[in-house]
Amino acid sequence: MEPVSIDLRLEGRAALQTAVDGMDGVNASVDGEALVVHVVAPSLRDLQAVLDATLAALNEAESAG
Repeated sequence: MEPVSIDLRLEGRAALQTAVDGMDGVNASVDGEALVVHVVAPSLRDLQAVLDATLAALNEAESAG
């Protein structure tokens, strides 16, 4: 089975990159003021878990200010 992936572009969130740096299956970069996140996993179920963890980390970092 082929791996699955999703790309997110979060405008105005470039400063949050460090929150997801080093996470398994996550590659983040900055494009201007946008945080661009590429998530890869072996299955949809795994992708959902990684995406949930990624969004939780970003939410926590944003809330911490």
